Parts: sequence; structure tokens; C-alpha cells
Amino acid sequence: MGTSLEVMCELLVGNLESGDWLEALIFSAIYLKWINTGQIPCFEDGGHPRPNRHAEISRLIFRELERIYCMKDTSLQEVLSIRKIHPCLPSFKAEFTASVPLTRIRDVAHWGDIPHDLKLQIKHTIQNKLHRNAGPEDLVATEAMLARITRNPEEYSEAFVEQFKIIHHELKDFSMLGNLTEQLESIKESFDDRSLSALTLFLDCKERLDNLEESKDALDKSIDLLLKTAQSLNALREVIVKGLESSLRNDVPDAAIAMRQKWRLCEIGLEDYSFLLLSRFLNALEVVGGAQQLKENAESKNVSSWNGPLGSLFVGIRQLGLSGWKPEECTAIGNELLACKEKGLSEKEGSEDGKAVWALRLKATLDRSRRLTEEYSEALPQMFPQKVEMLGKALGIPENSVRTYNEAEIRAGVSKLCTLLLKAVRSTLGSQGWDVLVPGAAHGTLIQVLLISSKQESSKS
Repeated sequence: MGTSLEVMCELLVGNLESGDWLEALIFSAIYLKWINTGQIPCFEDGGHPRPNRHAEISRLIFRELERIYCMKDTSLQEVLSIRKIHPCLPSFKAEFTASVPLTRIRDVAHWGDIPHDLKLQIKHTIQNKLHRNAGPEDLVATEAMLARITRNPEEYSEAFVEQFKIIHHELKDFSMLGNLTEQLESIKESFDDRSLSALTLFLDCKERLDNLEESKDALDKSIDLLLKTAQSLNALREVIVKGLESSLRNDVPDAAIAMRQKWRLCEIGLEDYSFLLLSRFLNALEVVGGAQQLKENAESKNVSSWNGPLGSLFVGIRQLGLSGWKPEECTAIGNELLACKEKGLSEKEGSEDGKAVWALRLKATLDRSRRLTEEYSEALPQMFPQKVEMLGKALGIPENSVRTYNEAEIRAGVSKLCTLLLKAVRSTLGSQGWDVLVPGAAHGTLIQVLLISSKQESSKS
């Protein structure tokens, strides 16, 4: 991986200095994503760069990316590309930039009370590879070895197993592959009291949600808890984004840069988790009746039942804004959604009753929301496909991985929630609840039949 990072560093730093960096950012995001997912394996090349070299290059790349991210004239496309690169960079904490990092594996490979063949396997499959050309596959090999030595609890000494578990944790830390809770716990020490309160609330909601049993009785609790978790996530991410607003000074200590990397990855991890929550909320909403139930509630003037879905949409829109996607528009839409919730049916206009005014106002806001989310969903396919195909062909990446690269990146949850709410509000207004895909007029005679047999189909063809 060291050589790969050096190539990326030359590509990025050289282009960033010239100001022509979008193409370099896109190619780097694609390449590093394939490195991290194992599509491009890392092999030894005869050199001996220890992992600290990877960490030092990662720090240099991170500084440049953060500098560009915080510039006022950085484009939305550049911001999106940078956010794809950050999770692919290894950690550069002090323990990984030390002259001889990750030395525990050497001690374990010479452990006294383990079989000789196991020592050799650890040395040749993990230790040598890790110290010469560390890459994501080293974590995979370590996980496989950990599964082997823990399969029979009494086979190896407790001390040996414990040391190997620490090695596995260190490699996860180096690769920045800890789960969201672990990542957030790692930055807790840098929070003030207000920020710590937001973190504690989110982690509490997340834990309760993870432990919630799936049952019909738990469905209502699930919807309420999903919304509370999303709202607490939104508050926590706002705190972290606020802390990342200022650019890095030239004299900032290495420890501060390493902590900023953790903050950035937590911020990106919260974004990813927010869309997972939104997808789960949407599924739960469909189970309890979806658009039809919302329509019936609105007709009976029970619009308070819309507060949950509108609150969830507010969080989704806010997440796009926090990621740098048209933040002013996201703020405006968020204010409109809050106004719809607060005013409810109280507004009247001429002969129109409160329900009609509320529904018309909400429809306009939902139309605006969907335009915004569809623009976001279309931005990535416009940026990546041609370059994904070009780079994939050059590097021999499997066609399926090339084809699905963009599909994995698109955030469809917000747009789907907009569609569901629009269907409900249109039905409330007495209009069609569906979108017109191809407008136009048709002329002729419509013939309705119960069945078209295969004989009729073949005679017509």
C-alpha cells in the first residue's frame, strides 16, 4: 500500500498546487476505494517501507485535502470527491508514525508456547508482509488467524490470545476500520461538556435501537426511537462539523492533525449511519400504512401524525447540507418543514380551509426537497462513471465492481421519503398520487381484455 499512497500523493499534491485538482481527486477516490476493498491487492515489491511511511504519506495527503475542503471556492464536486478519499487513508497517530511501529506482531511470532508451524505462518503471512508493504489484506489475514486460535478456547494460552487480539485491534485502528461507536469513543476525550452531552445522548439512543427486539409490539417504539436517534445524530454531527470549520494552520502539532482525522472520519461515519436510519424509518413507515395511512390521518385533520416523517425528512435534508451539498438551500427547506409542523392547520386563506392551505404549502416544500435530493443523486453518476470505467479497464478490475461502483454511493433514502410524502399529500388534495414519467396525449380505441394468450401474442408479433 505504501507505493500506492506515494503515487496518490504525487498525483494529488502536484495537481493541488496547480489548482486543477478535480480529476485527480476523482481518480484518487476510485483507486483508493478499490485498494481498501481488496479489488487491487498490495504485493511486496522488494522494498522495505515500514508502516510508519504509510502513516507519514497519509498525513501529508490529509493536510492537503483539508486545506482544499475548507477553501471558500471549492466546488461541490470536489467536496464530494474528498469525502470519498478520507475513509481510505490509514491512521497517522503517533504510535503509527514511530520509527518502528506495530512491533507487537514480532513478539507474538516468537511466542514461546505455540507450535513452530504456527510461528512460521504468523511470520510469513502477517509479520513480513506488514513490515514491508502493509495493506488491507493484512487485517483480513489477521482476522483469519484470530478465528483459528480462538476456535478451541484451551488450545493456546490466554496471554498469547490476548496479545493477538490487541494486534487485531491495532490493525483495525491503523486502517481506520473501527465501527462508528468505537470511532466516537476514541474522540470523547477531545469534547467539551456540551459536545460530550450530545455524544452521550446519541450513543444511548443508538444502543437502545441496537438492542430493540423486532416484533409488532416494538414497531411503534422502533419508529419513535429511530426518529430520536436520527435527531440526536443530527445534533452531534452539527457539533463535529462546527469543530472542523476552521482550516489547519501550518504550525499545528502532529497530534492535533491526528485528532482532526478522527473527527473527520466520525463526521463521515455519522453521515453514513444517518442514511441507514432513514432507510429503516422509511421501511417502518410503510409497515404501519405508509402514504395511505398519512392521507387518512390528514383527512381526519390529524396532521400531528405527519410530524415523525417530516422530522425524519428534516434530518435527511440537514445531512446533505452538512456534507456541503447546497447548504443554503438545505437550510431554507429545513425552515419550511419546521414551519409546516408548527403551524399545522391553523392557517386559512380566503375560502380555503386550514387543511388545504397546509397541504398545498407542504406539497411545495416536498417538491423543492425532492428536486434537491435528485440533484444530489445525479451528481455522483455524472462525476464518476467514465473515469471508473477507464481506470477499471486499465487495472483489470472485475466488470461487476466497475458497474456497481456508483450504485453503492447513491443516497436514495431521502428522495424515497419525499416521494412517499408527496403521494400522501397529493391524495389529500384530491389529485393523483403518482408522478407523470412521460407526459403526452394518446388517441385511438382502448380495448380491455381479461387475458392475452400466447397464441394471440405470437399472431400479433
